[in-house]
Amino acid sequence: MAEPLILAQPPAADLDAITPLLTAAFATARDAVIAERPVVVLLDDRDLLGQREVADAALATGLLGLVRALALEGAKPGWRVNAVAHRDEEEAARGAAEWLAGSALSGQLIRVGAAHLGKVSP
Repeated sequence: MAEPLILAQPPAADLDAITPLLTAAFATARDAVIAERPVVVLLDDRDLLGQREVADAALATGLLGLVRALALEGAKPGWRVNAVAHRDEEEAARGAAEWLAGSALSGQLIRVGAAHLGKVSP
């Protein structure tokens, strides 16, 4: 297996930072899948649920959309692009990302940690 690309969600200073950050993530992920490397994007779960700053939520959901779009577009050639969401559990997230990169799954979002136990998520 080729070395996976694990991209961590960067902080978004403000809404003006979103487009350049998403563009850079797209270019990096595109180059990786063309080189037949699996891609896993690490996201902050709180941002996916809109529990922090607006810019961070916009970036996280944009990155998740990028993951799903690349997975869909790359289904035929076999691109593997996934995401792992976590809340300050970087080690667990990286472990899940390594596992996910070695699997045949694509277009998936995996949540790690116990933050959702007993809760209903939107």
